[in-house]
Amino acid sequence: MKTPLKILLSAFAFFAFGAPLFAQGAEVIKQEGKTVYFDLSEVKKLPRGGDLFEIILPGEEIINPKTGKSLGREEGERINGTVARAKDLFAVGELDKNIDVLGLKAQFRNKSKQEDGAILFLEAEFPEQNAVKPLWQSPAFKEAPRLAALCDINGDNINEAVLSFGRDNEIKVFSLSENKKLLEKASYKIPRVKNILALDCAPLPDTGKATLFATVFNPLDNTFQTLPLSMEGGELKEGKVFDGLTQGLAPYNRPRVLYTQKVVKTGKRNNLTSPAKLIFENGAYQPGQPLEVKGLNTIFGFNMADLEGDGILTPIYITQDGKIRTRLGEPTDFSLSDGGANFSVSPNVFEFNKTEHALYLPLPIFNGGEDGATYLAAAQNNMDKTNPSANIYILKWTGSNFGKYKVLPLQGTLYDMKQGDFGPFKNTLAAVYDTAEGGFMAVYAADNF
Repeated sequence: MKTPLKILLSAFAFFAFGAPLFAQGAEVIKQEGKTVYFDLSEVKKLPRGGDLFEIILPGEEIINPKTGKSLGREEGERINGTVARAKDLFAVGELDKNIDVLGLKAQFRNKSKQEDGAILFLEAEFPEQNAVKPLWQSPAFKEAPRLAALCDINGDNINEAVLSFGRDNEIKVFSLSENKKLLEKASYKIPRVKNILALDCAPLPDTGKATLFATVFNPLDNTFQTLPLSMEGGELKEGKVFDGLTQGLAPYNRPRVLYTQKVVKTGKRNNLTSPAKLIFENGAYQPGQPLEVKGLNTIFGFNMADLEGDGILTPIYITQDGKIRTRLGEPTDFSLSDGGANFSVSPNVFEFNKTEHALYLPLPIFNGGEDGATYLAAAQNNMDKTNPSANIYILKWTGSNFGKYKVLPLQGTLYDMKQGDFGPFKNTLAAVYDTAEGGFMAVYAADNF
């Protein structure tokens, strides 16, 4: 299996795949099952996480029967795969099937904008090299998922995706098969009178499983409740309900922490809320002591980060006018400067005390790179009904404020985003959004930010 791969003609690549392959190939220098490692030291145009690649196995050798001279080989089976992450001198990829490709070369290609039957990416806000594309995305759902959570709810040591759907007011659990296909594992219906506002998870100690928390709002009596759901016998079972809205945070790449919020004051312009850490006591999760976060007037649009590297977590939140704010001494604001755009609310809305209120998307936080910088994911929806679009901005902490770093562009409306692991994908940002072609879930490699 050491025969080098032939370089394919670009014209063939275009007609076969809809997008040209990179001109140079990269040799597979290490293989562990479906995971392969490429040598990029001689490659000028480097691949990125989410790019696709193809390896052609050597086929039958053609030999002249009279002279015994080899005339070359037929092309054998084509093996496809996806780049998981790429560095300066090497890349790691995942094959679609487990087969020996050690010593062969792969040709990379950018994922086509037309793949999976939908135009998903708009290259407008940032330069092309700063636009991040998905590591994986689902096929189109007939109904767009509204909320998402990532957790090991069945105890198999692999995280599932939990999605909610508005039409049937239903929560569904999906696993990812070996060939990266979604498999529905369980479902749970919420009474239609209650609106599902958030999903998230926390590990259930001593069980190996996670508990799912579904926040619901009852407009008949203006109450918020959190429903704990656990997997038992292949079905979701409801535990002891408690008051409040629950949203999970992963502050600065630390273990996931859940917080509840209570609306303590509401009006047309203000929603003052009181967050509290969710703690596990006496066999169940319940709210602990309230946190001191001054001016927190959006629901769910906040997180905590160790910005100074001193171990102290600082609240970061979205203000009512769409700015991102943190308090290091005096408040520090960050907003988009172009066209008055800001970090807008989620399309998920509810009517509280006869006034319509909207949930703000969470602010996932990552750290990485050689300098260990803090990165923040913040969403901005363009709610134009004729041409809805969304961007997830990756913002980098500069030491005194956040600055635009990269962008995850979507054609459609973004409903939720969560960080965590999903199936074989580690340290990811997952997004659920709606387009004219259907609803999607996409997973981005945070290591590639």
